[in-house]
Amino acid sequence: MRIALRLGYLGGRYHGFQRQPGLSTVEATVREALESLGLINGEFCYAGRTDRGVNALGQVISFPVDPVNKKLAVPRVINSKLPRDVWTWAWAPVPESFSSRHGALWREYRYVLYGRGLDPDRMRAAARKLVGLHDFRNFSAEKKRGTVRNLMRLEIKTRGDIIVFDIKAEAFLWNMARKIVSALETIGSGERDVEWIEDLLDPQQNRGVTAAPPEGLILMDVKYPGVEWIEDTYSKKMASERLSKEMRRRTALAEAVGEIYHAML
Repeated sequence: MRIALRLGYLGGRYHGFQRQPGLSTVEATVREALESLGLINGEFCYAGRTDRGVNALGQVISFPVDPVNKKLAVPRVINSKLPRDVWTWAWAPVPESFSSRHGALWREYRYVLYGRGLDPDRMRAAARKLVGLHDFRNFSAEKKRGTVRNLMRLEIKTRGDIIVFDIKAEAFLWNMARKIVSALETIGSGERDVEWIEDLLDPQQNRGVTAAPPEGLILMDVKYPGVEWIEDTYSKKMASERLSKEMRRRTALAEAVGEIYHAML
C-alpha cells in the first residue's frame, strides 16, 4: 500500500527541504524518522522543494508501506521521531500510481510581509495584471526550461501593518512566489509604477527581480484529485501548543528588536 502525509515545518534551522550532503534538511530529517520506524527503505516522493528558511503547513510526502507496518504510518507515531519544528498532521491511503510531485492540481503559498509605508491598493492593481497564463521568466531563477505558468489566484490582504499574499498556481518556478512579492513590494513603496509589472511580464526584457526573504514564505496547500485526508486531532493539538510557545518567543524577540531600533533613531 502507499501512504501520503501532510507535513508542516518551520524552515529556520534547515538548508531547505531537499537532501544535501553534509547539511541539515527537512527531507533528511523526515527520512531518518521514517527509517527508524521501518516504514521506508529508499523510495520517497514529495510535492516540492522549498528553499532554506521557507516554512510549510501543507507539504505532501508519499511512500510505499508494507501492510504489516501500516499502524505505524500515522502522524502521532511518526511525530514521536521528529524534532519539534517538523510535524505531520494528516494522512491518506493513496493509489500505487500516486505521485506527490507530478499528481498535484495546484499549489498555494502564503507570504507574510511587514508592510508599514506600503500602498496595498497599488500592489493589488499590479497583482491583477499577473493573474492568468504568462511567461514568468523575470520572476524566476530558472532561465533554461519553460517559464510559462498559470497563476490562478493572487490576493493581498492587510492585518494592521502586516500584508498577506496568497498565491496559487498549477506549478511554480524556482523563487517565483518570492520574486512576485518583491516586485509588488517595490510598487507598493512607490519606487516603481504599476505599469512596471508589464515590463516584467515581457520575456524579451531581462529584468532581474530580487527574491523576498524566505522567512515570510509558507507552502500552505497542495491539492490532489480524489485524496481524502484523515486529520490527526492529537497531532494538531500538540503542534498547536508548540507553535504557540514559539510564536510568543518570536513576538517577544521582534518587540525587543523594535525597542533597540527606536532607541537608535
